[in-house]
Amino acid sequence: MSQLQILYLVSLLMDMSVAGVTFAIGRRAAELGASASQLGWLGAVWIGVYAMLALVTGRYSDRVGRRQLALVGCLIAGSMAFVCSLTTQIGWLLLFSAIFGGGVACFWPAIIAWLGEGLSGQKLAARLTAFGVAWNIGLLLGFSLSGVLFKHGPKLAFYASASSIFLIAILLLLPTRQSGGNNEPTPTEPAPHIPKGRGFRKTAWLANFATNFALAGTTALFPQLAMHVGISADVHGALLAAGRAAALAAFVALQLLAFWRTRLWPLWVAQLGCAASLVWIGLAHATWMFAAAWIVGGVVSGYSYQASIYFTLEEMTEKGKGSGFHEAIIGSGMFVGPVLAGWVGSHHSVRAPYFFCATVLVLLIVAQMVLVWTRRHSAVTA
Repeated sequence: MSQLQILYLVSLLMDMSVAGVTFAIGRRAAELGASASQLGWLGAVWIGVYAMLALVTGRYSDRVGRRQLALVGCLIAGSMAFVCSLTTQIGWLLLFSAIFGGGVACFWPAIIAWLGEGLSGQKLAARLTAFGVAWNIGLLLGFSLSGVLFKHGPKLAFYASASSIFLIAILLLLPTRQSGGNNEPTPTEPAPHIPKGRGFRKTAWLANFATNFALAGTTALFPQLAMHVGISADVHGALLAAGRAAALAAFVALQLLAFWRTRLWPLWVAQLGCAASLVWIGLAHATWMFAAAWIVGGVVSGYSYQASIYFTLEEMTEKGKGSGFHEAIIGSGMFVGPVLAGWVGSHHSVRAPYFFCATVLVLLIVAQMVLVWTRRHSAVTA
């Protein structure tokens, strides 16, 4: 296998494992009677640790090497995935998931920077599309398979995830053929020009934070709502998998459409659609209604992620530093969202967090518009 093929495969396996671990922790806690606040913290702690460390590990990978740091991350994350299977105490699950997040923080910034080295324009966009397809397939498989495994025994989901992460370490140690970016075919379509100084990268970062805030908050609290309306573990997993399938389709579509690389208004419209889908979850009572909402959320999450990572790696020369910022922004949104949504759920109704997340998302869209208007106004008056 070539080095590039290995990177795509380990990306798929890692997010399959992350989906399995986070799904199993949340569902197990809900079945143990965890409160909305506890579910929020379980969904937030691991990604909060991830966000803080990603800022450091991304830069560190520029100096010590991508492979070495990714291997360390696999050993930590794989061990914690296994250890999570040994307890039913929510406090211990919080601790183990936090350490798990630290392991994942060693892995992802290094892998993303590795994939983006030496590329720009259409070559970069094409590789990021393949990468996005890979890790979204991983999440899709992780949620769907973990739901089935969990139904047959909670420990099985943890065992499968741990095994996949240790397999990643083996794959990273395999000798590979080099497949540098300069040897890849150049797309015939001319690369679109990204307007400089107009807030594209920072707007995409804020959009990525906003969608991850909203979707992580609702995902963390959904086990409670799922049990409230009688949704089983396998159907619960399938709903989350449907969202990732939609995100995968978004990645493919974005590769075929270049207009989003030079305009910001489609990103704002997409986020408004996501806010509407969260309100829909708050009102839904049938499985198909939840499925429709997760599909819309998946499409928007794929769009905001791709915009953020593309503008980051296109504009920043230090790929490790850039990927670290990109991942830290995702992580910060995924940390704050569950914590605040959990607080709202504990003090109000089981459906209140969905309306809360939708409201915050709309406010953050307005903040993005203000950011762009301010930058462009300053450019005109300068």
